Amino acid sequence: MARWEIDKFNDCLTASGITDARLRNSYRTCFQLALKTDRGMAMPGALLPARHRPALAAVGALVRWVDDLADGDGSGPARFDDETGLLLEEIGAGTSEHPVRAALVHAITRFPLPRQPVRELIETTRGDIGRRDGFATEEELSAFARGVAGAPVRMSLPLLGCSGDDGDDPVLDELAMAFGEGLDRVDNLRDLSQDLARGWAGISDEMLRACGTDRAELLERRATPGVLEALGRAARHARELLTYGDKLAAGLPPYGGAAIDAMGSLYRSHLDAVTSDLPAVLRRVPRIRKAELKRLALLTLRQSPTCTEDAGITTAASVAQDIRQWPTHRAARAELTRRVTGADDDALARIQQHALLPPGKLLRPVLVLESAGSVGGSPESVLPVAVAMEMTHVASLMHDDIIDGDQQRRGRDTAPRRFGQGFALLAANALYMSAMQSLTECLTRGISAEQVNEAWHGVSATAEAMARGVAMELEIEDDLTCGQERYLEMARLKTAVLFGLSCRLGAQLSGGGEHADALDGFGTALGMAFQIRDDLLPYDGSAQDVGKDPASDLRNHRPTLPVLLAHEHAGAEERARLDAVWRAPDTEAAFPELRELLQETGALALARSAADAYAGQAQDLLHRLPDTPHRTRLRYLAQQSARRSH
Repeated sequence: MARWEIDKFNDCLTASGITDARLRNSYRTCFQLALKTDRGMAMPGALLPARHRPALAAVGALVRWVDDLADGDGSGPARFDDETGLLLEEIGAGTSEHPVRAALVHAITRFPLPRQPVRELIETTRGDIGRRDGFATEEELSAFARGVAGAPVRMSLPLLGCSGDDGDDPVLDELAMAFGEGLDRVDNLRDLSQDLARGWAGISDEMLRACGTDRAELLERRATPGVLEALGRAARHARELLTYGDKLAAGLPPYGGAAIDAMGSLYRSHLDAVTSDLPAVLRRVPRIRKAELKRLALLTLRQSPTCTEDAGITTAASVAQDIRQWPTHRAARAELTRRVTGADDDALARIQQHALLPPGKLLRPVLVLESAGSVGGSPESVLPVAVAMEMTHVASLMHDDIIDGDQQRRGRDTAPRRFGQGFALLAANALYMSAMQSLTECLTRGISAEQVNEAWHGVSATAEAMARGVAMELEIEDDLTCGQERYLEMARLKTAVLFGLSCRLGAQLSGGGEHADALDGFGTALGMAFQIRDDLLPYDGSAQDVGKDPASDLRNHRPTLPVLLAHEHAGAEERARLDAVWRAPDTEAAFPELRELLQETGALALARSAADAYAGQAQDLLHRLPDTPHRTRLRYLAQQSARRSH
């Protein structure tokens, strides 16, 4: 938070090239207005480059200024129209003499910021002046929330690293609006007691009727079952809307994504304070404890990429967002391609080429190479290990496709579908042997026989653990009562242990044995975040995004974490619906209802929180390593693991 004290803000003005005394004063006024609205919002801003922070303060001040005009001194819509009309004229002219608007007009012109969201904010707020009857429908409430909160988020996209003018990226625009709606919905719940005191509430009549209550009962602050159900549903919907921030963050540069993540974390904490005691929300404003707010701020600033201009250190902001641009990825891809295309031209070789090429994300090989570099070793020396990890991984996928009967992998036919199950099984087993053979090539790259022997032991033990994980997955098939702990142990064995081994071998074989445990723990936590996010992909993206049939787990009756969480948290009626969907003969038709149930029970949000927790655990373990570009890239992988979209 110290970055956002006024003396530091002066440094930000200088970094932005703002030297005019009058304009600097205007920006300082905006800064103070923005903090007056919500001091906690300084946390996301502190993650942006210094030169962007004054403009963000201007956007925050705009929201406060427009809101103050609407709630003003009783002069009604006339003064609101006059003042906001002047603002729009000044934006068109590119200059203003107003103590607040001068900075805003300058920011819009200087960066530039899109102008349409300014109009949306003004028009939406104008329509709310004098409102006393609340919102009739959810659609009406949604439009209001998107106008007063979504529009400012959308307006801030250039400051978060989204290039281009207004409308240049409609996908990010829509994600910003949806995320902003979530922010406003949380504010409605957090400030409910204050709103009720003035006869207003940001809960729609439609929602109240659906829960068997009405606005009169809510305004009387009666904690009836219907009122509490309405508040609970509103909270679940707000939490679901906040997840659009994850998708928005994934489409932004690291510093912009970190700022959105920080904002989402802050508002989830507000929402947690609301839901911890719903009846109390009717009579008082729930507050995040100062200790919790401080912890959240420190955690966010430590785990998220910060501005290299300020810190002077290597951060994730300097990492190429496309992993395929990394030197380690290019090296692993080239080595894998060389080996596979140079193989014998027989049936097994053709199947392996189909499974391995073109290569996927190559996460496990990249983890080997980046881990080696992070302890001061040469990634080149462990290239055979990197290739071995990819062969092991792809062999396990081929076994999965045989067991599950899946028809697509990475958006194309699986090996069993194209070549038959028998040939696919043989090719997968041969890949395991090729992986073990690849390890011996390290002997020619300066790695001792003793170290190679340890690597052999590690790979064989991990392959056995992965097999146990698959067996456990078969054991819990169709069992919605198996529990989270058993599922998470299955995920650790089936997926995460290979991530951990990849990092451990990269360190051990590069002379960094003292860091092997930390990197193993990092990789395992990263693998858990990755697997949970993989469980969520069918509910967040299309079949093309997922790369396989989204209904595969439902068809095979494989309970994933979101489904188990839904079963655990569902009421009697919802659990009965879930059981019916789970046993429906037509999985394609049943899948949309399953997705709806996971949203209604809050299971998707809980699973995302679990993925975030593992990603945070992974990042914590990296603090034991020296600050190098390799460590920075490893941190970036952890940050992205919980919010990937494919």
